[in-house]
Amino acid sequence: MPHTDTPTPASASLAEHGLILRELTQSSVSAAENPAVARQYRTVERGFYEEPPTGEALDQWLGLSLQDGRRFLGVYPQDADPAQTDPVGTFVDFVKGLHVGGAREVPAWLISNVTVSPTHRRRGILRAMMGESLQTSLDRGVPVAALTASEGGIYSRFGFGVANSFRSIEVEVQGGLPLRGPAPTGSVRLVEPRELDGLGDELYRRAYLQTPGSVERTASYRVEETDANLHRNGGKGTGLYAAVHYDDGGRPRGFVTYRFGGWEKKPQTMEVQSLITTTAQSHRALWQFLGSLDLIDRISWQAAPDDGLLEAMVVDRRRIRTTFTQDRLWLRILDVPAALSARPWSQDGSILLTVTDSMGWAEGTWRVDVVGGEATVSRAESTAAPDLSMDVAELGSVWLGGISPEVLRQAALVTEHRPGAAAELGRMLAQDRPVHSMTGF
Repeated sequence: MPHTDTPTPASASLAEHGLILRELTQSSVSAAENPAVARQYRTVERGFYEEPPTGEALDQWLGLSLQDGRRFLGVYPQDADPAQTDPVGTFVDFVKGLHVGGAREVPAWLISNVTVSPTHRRRGILRAMMGESLQTSLDRGVPVAALTASEGGIYSRFGFGVANSFRSIEVEVQGGLPLRGPAPTGSVRLVEPRELDGLGDELYRRAYLQTPGSVERTASYRVEETDANLHRNGGKGTGLYAAVHYDDGGRPRGFVTYRFGGWEKKPQTMEVQSLITTTAQSHRALWQFLGSLDLIDRISWQAAPDDGLLEAMVVDRRRIRTTFTQDRLWLRILDVPAALSARPWSQDGSILLTVTDSMGWAEGTWRVDVVGGEATVSRAESTAAPDLSMDVAELGSVWLGGISPEVLRQAALVTEHRPGAAAELGRMLAQDRPVHSMTGF
């Protein structure tokens, strides 16, 4: 199995513990031909207490991995063969588009499948993998890194800040779900999940370009929404349902996939797996459809937007209960001029930002001049007096407009040197639509 030893500043720390960081190369979709990658994936699944796939299901996952262009890092005992040894640290990175507003995209360095074995804590493994990954992102000209976190207290020390959130909701639909305003237009049709092959990608792409803060979705979503995951019932289906909304001209505008929670669950609940809409009418129509399902008392959705749209749409907002909210997308700015100039700005003006960065990449005082909604970013003189000071993690939080600089100022995480500068920056960064990440990765 091909692999590369990857020297980093943290390599010496790993070497003190008899460890080494390796980059694995995937050559095909066959687990037999990629034993080290297959072994690493099984290690990741065990790390998250999931049952690892085998056989054709594992080959299917390797095919999806190739489609995403994933790169694999692992930490191993120095003399170990990755094809025959489980890694004690795992890390995956790859590039996808990130919608930064105004239908603009920038390449984002997505980080996933991060684990450290409980037998090898406090040996610098995560720092070594993260440092190598972020440096590679910068070397390849990708200005921002992104991740979703299974634990919330880990990544801020690497310069990541929370950029948006999601919530879990329960919607009581006994007797239907009355909506305010006129009846939705168009029609909703039940389809087999496999009919979403291709159509799901098309509709997601349209919705993605309307939703700042979203990333291009990974290849696995196509398998999940068509109920074709070989690791679940051999790909024969798991009871997933699907419906598509068509406008009055017969054009598809949105879809929903959902699964019955089981007769033993009270009240009878239908669980939304994905809800993708591209128009206001498709959003209304699909929620009206969900509210009309026979024998169902409750709709649950574990990854709903935290934007208040559903509450605004229904007659009785007390039917909607948020059971929890959680951070979704974490962003790490690596190239300040490239990141800040890539997105549209809602208000012209000039502002000086001093950014601290323990890893060095974003450190400095930056002048941001916005004219006609376009930003020019340059490094200011070291003696220039800033309007605001913040850590790079806070810069990642406010960059897309999902987190308010003024709120962070009130939390003493942003320092204001010119009165009103935090609120001014918030107005300059505001988006025309709520900032939300539609998928995890």
